[in-house]
Amino acid sequence: MKERVVMLGDAIIAIIITIMVLDLPIKLNQAGNIEFELLFPSVGIYFISFCFVGNFWYQTAQVFNLVNKIKNKDFVVYMILMFFLSLVPAFTRLLIEDTNREIVLMYGLLTFIVTIFLQILLNSLEQQINEEKKVKDGVQRKIRFKHRGTFVFRIFLLVLAYFYPKLGLVVYLGLPIFGFLQNIITHEEDIYVDQMNDEQRQYYFQSQNQPWDNGFQKYAALIRSSMNNAQGAQKDPEWWRQFNHQWQSEVDRKIATIDKELAKTEDPSQRQYLNQKKEKLENQRKQIDDYAKMISDKHQRPRESKEG
Repeated sequence: MKERVVMLGDAIIAIIITIMVLDLPIKLNQAGNIEFELLFPSVGIYFISFCFVGNFWYQTAQVFNLVNKIKNKDFVVYMILMFFLSLVPAFTRLLIEDTNREIVLMYGLLTFIVTIFLQILLNSLEQQINEEKKVKDGVQRKIRFKHRGTFVFRIFLLVLAYFYPKLGLVVYLGLPIFGFLQNIITHEEDIYVDQMNDEQRQYYFQSQNQPWDNGFQKYAALIRSSMNNAQGAQKDPEWWRQFNHQWQSEVDRKIATIDKELAKTEDPSQRQYLNQKKEKLENQRKQIDDYAKMISDKHQRPRESKEG
């Protein structure tokens, strides 16, 4: 059943993209030359819709690959989603013909509806995946936070498109590119999270907005890893070195704070509590050192075998 649903969705998406490209206005002027002033903006608008549909396919393909079966309620949501997605070519044609406030708002409303149903579908499928894998609640919270953020941003974008249609159109142009990069980063991030132990996951989700000193450094590392076809520490130890370095810095900072509190207090029960916390952190620091050494050894062995 799952395979047939996926094949049906792929066929619909292929038809949608074909219809959109057929609607591109390639017109000739009186001299017999192509009217590029009309063609170039139209190609840009087509690019928006192409990336939007492409991102939809990528996101659903990732989760469909991980589920064993598609439940009836998910199938119903998917079909409703396909119905609204099939309207994208018609709204793209309207957008090509005129970019006034009403049309930009209608296009934005359509993409908003598609995005909401997509989030409902992804949330259900990801919950099913996490239940099968017995994933910790930190992953679930991250997924819910991401979906809520998408909803709020789409509402804001609708308001922007109503009051500033030209600016809204520019944002709609850049959004699919950002969305595509975000999908790559999320997929690569999931690979690393799957390889983390409980302590690593706890730290990572506590500081997921900035897992080391520079948030852009995180994105750059994840994009670089995905472009290198890395699959975790075995092929990209640099990502882990950066992550472990930041994690160890955070552990050292907490230990230093506890040492200051120990120097100030004379209460035996408080000192015992602080010493227990410090012992846990020191054990965690040792785990970081051991894990970093393991990654370094894994990376060193292939080099030595090549040189030998």
